[in-house]
Amino acid sequence: MGEVAPGQPIGTRTPPAQAAGAHNGLAEHVAAVQEARLRLGRDLDRLTVEARAQMGQTMEKIAWKLAAAGAGVAAGLAVRKAMAAAWKAARHEEPPGNPAAPGTSWAPALAWTLAMAAGMGAAKLVAIRGVAAGWQKATGTLPPGLEEPMA
Repeated sequence: MGEVAPGQPIGTRTPPAQAAGAHNGLAEHVAAVQEARLRLGRDLDRLTVEARAQMGQTMEKIAWKLAAAGAGVAAGLAVRKAMAAAWKAARHEEPPGNPAAPGTSWAPALAWTLAMAAGMGAAKLVAIRGVAAGWQKATGTLPPGLEEPMA
């Protein structure tokens, strides 16, 4: 238990560590340990805030990647169907199932591959820009990894 220190009101006690240190010459060491505890507590609080901020950034990156991937997949599926329909309308035949197959002649294989590459590239750009605009509207910031264009 603690002791009543001289000049303290009755009913208050000095903590046992201070009382023990005051009598055996360890008061300075006890004060240093208490100060170290306070510093450690402040450091842990700051570390917790930094760790939470970093976790928030990581979650934001994951959310953006999922949103962009989902938009890309949806756009890719839509473009594939649209390109196949356009091919059928223009050529009155099915598009090549596998342009690399030896049985597919070069002209349709190249035409289909180039058309799909252009369509998929454009669809990806439109999808990611659309999701980025929605992200910016919802959060007020650009998605992680996207920056303003350089002037």
